[in-house]
Amino acid sequence: MNKNLVSAALLVLTLSTPALAGGAGAPVTGANAQVVASTPAALMAALKEAGYRVTMDPVSPDSDPSMTVMAGEYEVSVWLSSCSAGKCSRVTASTYWDYSDSEDDLDTELTNDWNSNYYTQSYVYEGAYYLDSTMPIAGGYTKATLKAWMTDYLSDVKDFEVELP
Repeated sequence: MNKNLVSAALLVLTLSTPALAGGAGAPVTGANAQVVASTPAALMAALKEAGYRVTMDPVSPDSDPSMTVMAGEYEVSVWLSSCSAGKCSRVTASTYWDYSDSEDDLDTELTNDWNSNYYTQSYVYEGAYYLDSTMPIAGGYTKATLKAWMTDYLSDVKDFEVELP
């Protein structure tokens, strides 16, 4: 077969096949693809729309906004940081497991091993294990991205909990 004919056929096939970002399914469209403002109210609404129970924490004059998210059996603290003029640059989710009544020291090797294998960050602080994840939201985010971030975070929460003593 003629090389030019094969090249032309491949070019037509390539141009007529829709490109998918990362090859991972159809692109997100509609309201989930729109950029949402990085305000506490918009973040709270997006988390509620994703199916979580969300309660805004009382406002403290010297700290950034925070909220409590109930995700099934997990209570997740969510706080915004680097907020200015009502818009924030980052959102962090944090879950902890209290071992303050335990006589044993908490296992920092567990947290070090976790941190070398996962994107979420684990640490020990005042008798508890913590698991955090931060997502940049400066300039906005999409609802689909926020939902995927929270889903991945909660998956890590479940996996981390299995590792705890």
